[in-house]
Amino acid sequence: MALLNWKADYCTGNAKIDDDHRTLFERINDFHYAWEHKRDRKDIARVLNRLVEYAEEHFAREEGIMRAAGYPGLARHQAIHEALFEQIFVLQGHFEDGRIRIDRDAVDFLRGWLVDHIVGEDMKLSAYVEGRVEAVPARKASDIDVV
Repeated sequence: MALLNWKADYCTGNAKIDDDHRTLFERINDFHYAWEHKRDRKDIARVLNRLVEYAEEHFAREEGIMRAAGYPGLARHQAIHEALFEQIFVLQGHFEDGRIRIDRDAVDFLRGWLVDHIVGEDMKLSAYVEGRVEAVPARKASDIDVV
């Protein structure tokens, strides 16, 4: 059973960003599957590495879109991306070094990170690009249907 299921509520209106988000959902689901089915550490590390690499690529693409749109929240959004990336990079490093085991909290962090970020932050970009002065209200993962 998938940890995350894509819903129309997650669409930002930008096809590139939405495609990236769908791919991130898939990568987190792959990670969850590997963890849930107790795959060996190498398999889990490989899946986690793919997730980290894709997140970095996505953040760069999304920031490029923001820059091109003249999004006034770019610097703040970059700082959020940097903090999120640092958290998943540290998680990855600690797992690969054998300092931690992946547990439910780590899986929940990844789920919350993606969903909270999309519905709380990326929707602000969507609202700006669509020409609305007010961004849509930020929501949290707890407000959204997640498995």
